[in-house]
Amino acid sequence: MIQGKVYFVGAGPGDLDLITVKGLRLLQKADVVIFDRLVNPFLLMETSPEAKLVYCGKQPCKHTLRQEDIQKELLIHAKKGLTVVRLKGGDPSVFGRVGEEAELCAQHQIKYEIIPGITSGSAASMYAGVPVTYRKLSGSFATVTGHTCTKDGKPAVNWSSLASAVDTIVFYMGMKHLPTISNELIHHGKSKDTPILVVQWGTYSKQRTVEGTLATIVAKAELAQIQNPAIILVGEVVKLRAKLNWFEQKPLSGRGMLIPTATDFCEEVSQLKEQGADVYAYPFLSQAIQMNHRDQLVLTRLFEDEHINTICLLTYQDYLKFFEYIDLSGINVDSLRICTFICSDPSTELRLREAGFDVYQVAAINVEQITEAVLPTQVQIAEPLRGSL
Repeated sequence: MIQGKVYFVGAGPGDLDLITVKGLRLLQKADVVIFDRLVNPFLLMETSPEAKLVYCGKQPCKHTLRQEDIQKELLIHAKKGLTVVRLKGGDPSVFGRVGEEAELCAQHQIKYEIIPGITSGSAASMYAGVPVTYRKLSGSFATVTGHTCTKDGKPAVNWSSLASAVDTIVFYMGMKHLPTISNELIHHGKSKDTPILVVQWGTYSKQRTVEGTLATIVAKAELAQIQNPAIILVGEVVKLRAKLNWFEQKPLSGRGMLIPTATDFCEEVSQLKEQGADVYAYPFLSQAIQMNHRDQLVLTRLFEDEHINTICLLTYQDYLKFFEYIDLSGINVDSLRICTFICSDPSTELRLREAGFDVYQVAAINVEQITEAVLPTQVQIAEPLRGSL
């Protein structure tokens, strides 16, 4: 009997370009991909249209698949002789439960490999302008899970040792217990004025960052409504953010753009990314309406986690086919109302405004006019009419 193989692949922290070359190559040849919520959904466009995609996303109190079910999926497909990629956000060895999943493969004599990824602790902090180490400020750092499987879910750490043993502390997924983290570190010797940084959706364009001290961060994070996924960085290195905040300063930071067109737009996409936008270019609108499972899943996941807030419709045909795809995907049209539509076709603008969407019409779809359209200080959107598509 032909035995399959399982590859545990780190997808990186979110930025599409941060997956490793080896990880991307394995993703492209996989027969089955079992992926987490924190994997950038658009990475799945690199898979074969024939590949089976299994979503096992986990959110607090809401698991699509239980851990035991995920492990069963691994065994079932590998025993069929298939190439399975278990795609995990960040690095699979850092709070990714790769140890127990790989252990299961070993117990059942299934071949496997583990491909490391860039972990969100160092990546998100650096995208926020803070290196986890810095000569004179930090010669050591520790990574800590912000929740455990204990009854109260609070971090199970030796707070006294943690507060004094390292210069920089990185907590993963700890927003629920941010008050506990702050109070315990102060109680065990950290100054209440110790700098602290919280980074939500790190390395995505929609990255949000809140800076404070151990005494002030809880109130600031609540005011900004920061939630998981987020990392929490504690230490003097946070002070470097004032000088090194490179990512969030780009003109299009905060913009997730969907360009649903087959038009040759490669150069413009590259420029938009360079300006700080996340760009999801779908080359499906020149095809007949026959959405495959992969396209539907990716589109649904992009909207579920609100990765998109700007939609560029280049032609009236794009407009018609885009909403046909939305209908086929089962996505609620009302969920698109958080988005700004950019178009250059008067008919498209009229229909979108009649449906109550925010629209910015440009003379031509190019980087300069798109940038002008979405910059907060420059957007001028007419009061939309109320109607239907």
